[in-house]
Amino acid sequence: MNRTMIGKQVRIIAIVFVLGLLPASAFPEGPEASPAVRPFPAEVADTLKIPPGEAEKRLAGNTAALADMKNNQAGKLYREYRQDGDMKKLYTALNTAGQAIKLDSGRYRYWVTLGNIHSELARLNIFRANEYAEESFRQAMELAPGDASVMVLLAVNLAGTGDYEEALEYFEKAAKTDVLILSADISQWMNACYLADAQTSRGIIFYEDIQKSHPRYYFLNLYKAVLYKAHFDNDKAIRELTQLLKRDDADGATKEAARKLLGEINRKGGRTS
Repeated sequence: MNRTMIGKQVRIIAIVFVLGLLPASAFPEGPEASPAVRPFPAEVADTLKIPPGEAEKRLAGNTAALADMKNNQAGKLYREYRQDGDMKKLYTALNTAGQAIKLDSGRYRYWVTLGNIHSELARLNIFRANEYAEESFRQAMELAPGDASVMVLLAVNLAGTGDYEEALEYFEKAAKTDVLILSADISQWMNACYLADAQTSRGIIFYEDIQKSHPRYYFLNLYKAVLYKAHFDNDKAIRELTQLLKRDDADGATKEAARKLLGEINRKGGRTS
């Protein structure tokens, strides 16, 4: 079995283990599920009540407004595809997002839209889609280097292609830039990278540093326990889980995952000392 195949198997095992064990969401006070609604520019808002062809004619002399309209159209088509699975909408969204960038390549939001669409195509195993998604998110990063959400999008893409080291760099940088980005879902991805890249100690240290400044991030006790267990340090894993189960502010889903992991450790021999 060659090294590439071994690496893929390790990644799959790690991600399945982490995502299967942990709750989908374990931090009720985390960031909002979606960003605040951004109002349309007046020129774009006026075109929403008329046919698309006529709208483009009205904006023909305003490249910026036309690009914004194209980007919003692409986003709308992408969201509709996510609801109904209509592939025609996905490919139309791809073309429309490309048109927006041709009109104005200096808006990071347009590159994020394109990257999200390519990421979905990559999920469907479309040739080179992962590569195009990565390029799109890197372009967005160049335009908005301090945006934590863009860092996370690039990190997820890199993790999905097996580039765990660089993915962790962006995950950790994003959390340090804006700690609110560190939700339970993001920590799942980070743990998958720490496990697949044999960097459990790095993950434990990073989580401990976060908790020193933000002790309310109780779900990190669970993620540290997973890393300690993978490092064959059951004593410290049990310590983390016990601390978590004693917390009154921890949500039920996280506590249930902690009980499940604690039970698994006990069934396999319990403490290591």
